[in-house]
Amino acid sequence: MALKLHTRTTLLASALTIAVLGAFVWLSNRELARLLRDEQRVWVKLHAVTLAEQIARLPNEQPGLNRLVALSKQARPDALGIRVWERSGKSYQVVTALVEDDLPPPDPTAVANALRTPAMTNLPTQLRLNGSGGDAYWICVPIKRAGRPEGAVEYIERIGLATAVLTRYRTLALWFALGCVLAITLAMNWLFRRTVYAPIERLLAAMQRVQEGDLSATVEVRTQDELGRLADGYNRMLAQVRAMTDEREQQRQELEARVAEATAELSERNTQLETLNRELWEMTRRLTDMERLAAAGQTAAQLAHEVGTPLNLISGHVQLLGADLNGNPRAQARLETISLQIERIERIVRTMLDRTRADASEHQLLDLNAVLRRTFELIQPALTLRHIHLVTQLSPTPLPVRGTVDQLQQVFINLFNNAMDAMPSGGQLTVTSAHWETGTGVAQFVIEVRDTGQGMPESVRTRIFEPFFTTKPRGSGTGLGLVVARQIVREHGGDLTVMSQPEQGTTVRLTFPPATEPRP
Repeated sequence: MALKLHTRTTLLASALTIAVLGAFVWLSNRELARLLRDEQRVWVKLHAVTLAEQIARLPNEQPGLNRLVALSKQARPDALGIRVWERSGKSYQVVTALVEDDLPPPDPTAVANALRTPAMTNLPTQLRLNGSGGDAYWICVPIKRAGRPEGAVEYIERIGLATAVLTRYRTLALWFALGCVLAITLAMNWLFRRTVYAPIERLLAAMQRVQEGDLSATVEVRTQDELGRLADGYNRMLAQVRAMTDEREQQRQELEARVAEATAELSERNTQLETLNRELWEMTRRLTDMERLAAAGQTAAQLAHEVGTPLNLISGHVQLLGADLNGNPRAQARLETISLQIERIERIVRTMLDRTRADASEHQLLDLNAVLRRTFELIQPALTLRHIHLVTQLSPTPLPVRGTVDQLQQVFINLFNNAMDAMPSGGQLTVTSAHWETGTGVAQFVIEVRDTGQGMPESVRTRIFEPFFTTKPRGSGTGLGLVVARQIVREHGGDLTVMSQPEQGTTVRLTFPPATEPRP
């Protein structure tokens, strides 16, 4: 069972939210732990320094020193041990100690080395406890009386990460994430039900009424978003269907009236005329069927030809991609090219189907050089596979025309494919574009496609624009490529001519009128 749109959107948004919050919690948890460690280091040094100052003010008696050490250890829950050292000449010896069992034994050398470190840089160092006791901070500060060092305080404290604080922080973050997911779920459910599902249900209900024969089932347009535009488009389409249906009904009524008149006239004629009319009607019916079959065949062949063209390009990219998939970063770009070609196939199919209607393609302002450069990118893999060198000599200035990118690209790809077929063993394909001024002062844009292939005799060249005429083997062409290309060029206000001689290659020249500003 497929998930609904709002469920998939909610899952995606929730996953992204959890991922972002998880990353934030992880990073902030590490930073908080680091800050707590740094703060503990400061407190460890401060506690040790304070203890040393208090010992320096005590009278020289052992019981008082022991009580002060015990109180100091109790003041810090994580304190593991305190040793008080007394200086004896150049060495140090322990006079009192309160330490845990897993601490390392006293080390006078380490104490002496620590006391030689300046006070500003004498910070706690990290110490590994015996067994699995974890890590601890270790520091040794001097005990000074009258400005002279007379001993040292060695202080050891377990490194604590404020587990309770971090645990509470992670718990709050978890509840916050769950709250965000719940809020996203409720918001998505409300949003989709109000702004997506309700308009779609109204549209589906109207479509159901149309299927039942009610052509007045329009949809109320309540918003100007995508669904609103969809509903508006549906209403316009339905209005066109109603108009076409009314026109067809009117034509049917007129036809019935004319048939009735013709039938009344024919009833007055003799049997011979009735027989001839029946034969004529039968012949007309067969001719109409033949014309329909011919039109269907031509449309099917043209559709197959136009769909085959981008499929050949996709095949070339797939072949190159198969050789480059071993870690080649260009594979991704070629996959994107394949995706674009698949979309182009869909647009071609829709365009071919749209040719059955009277609507004309909407022309836009575009640059012929830009269309050519994009086509070069698409055709280059196929040229490389066939060992054909591409030479381009494009106009340094833009060539603005009004047209359709897909149709012009279709023309250029057809011409390039014909050139490749004419050079099976490789060769050179030259494409030029220029701005020409005729003798009468009329400007036009000229594009020439020249190959070094086999060329054509005059008997073949004069027939290349005949539908279904082709010199290619069966299954390799339909004979409609140049016919469609010239038709598209003429729809753009230009013309297409072919110049060729045997063994001297072929030159195809396309002319286009420059774009002019649309009339108000």
